Amino acid sequence: MKTEPEPRNITWKGSIPHYDEVQTPLDLFRMFITEEILSNIVDQTNLNAMRKKNIALKLSLEELRRFLGVQMLMSILKLPAIRMYWENGIRYSPVADTMSRDRFISLRSFFHICDDTIMIPKGEVGHDKLFKIRRLYDTFRENLKKIDPEEIQSIDEQMIPFKGRIGFRQYGIVYDIEIYTGKGAVEISELGQGTDVVLRLVENLPRFMNFKLFFDNFYTGIDLIHKLRVEYGIESCGTIRSNRMRGAVLDTDANMKKKGRGSVYFRFERHSEVSVVKWYDNKPVHLASSYCAVTPIDKCQRWDGTTRKYFEVDRPRII
Repeated sequence: MKTEPEPRNITWKGSIPHYDEVQTPLDLFRMFITEEILSNIVDQTNLNAMRKKNIALKLSLEELRRFLGVQMLMSILKLPAIRMYWENGIRYSPVADTMSRDRFISLRSFFHICDDTIMIPKGEVGHDKLFKIRRLYDTFRENLKKIDPEEIQSIDEQMIPFKGRIGFRQYGIVYDIEIYTGKGAVEISELGQGTDVVLRLVENLPRFMNFKLFFDNFYTGIDLIHKLRVEYGIESCGTIRSNRMRGAVLDTDANMKKKGRGSVYFRFERHSEVSVVKWYDNKPVHLASSYCAVTPIDKCQRWDGTTRKYFEVDRPRII
């Protein structure tokens, strides 16, 4: 039986913990949001207050840490309005006792990461859509390299909730991220945007170390799977669109529907050493992989809408 670790007194000074020494959420936070990052935020926030309102904000590192802690608590315990955390009757002491309402609102309004005076204006050569967070973004990505990568990884896109107007998305994995800033921001090779994203995100993975990468049909292509295996030593697997299978002839949807749910058909392309599998569930599912295909087959529980019961169907290994 595992025992809980003994409580520790955590300080914010000294060396950054190695990833295998991380025991608390604070340790993890310090790995990625370093003293250098926080010091820059303090400087830029104080500078922003002086430039905008001629106010000596006098934000310190310690107060910034409290401010960030309050922001995190507010994201967990959400109230309809910020002022409600301090109001009588519904006052939330972990927030209200940490910082006054007016001070929090003031810090929130002046919070800044960059020096706006050196930003290249929109429409001019060299304009960076991520300038407002560039220093934090680049440092954070560099800090992600501190974690040794696990054997099995995935690449997927993620939308970040945002109430303002913003023109880009985020693509991310836990070991690296790439923020999509719109069409034309990055040159697209002949392999296509999805393939380019994958290759950029795996660039820091050690080569030929048996990593296995999973992605969905936005990224999957025969050329990508082949390239990952031959040039990077990375095995991969993903759902694939029917128009990307390079002419692989598979059984028809009608035939597979007659055979019933769980029926499977596959082809192996010798040149690329990629298997393409078609599995029929409620509808056909197409997948491609460099290291797995049909066998061994096991069973899985699926829902039958007609009988309104679960039943077992064959499931190929790739599923």
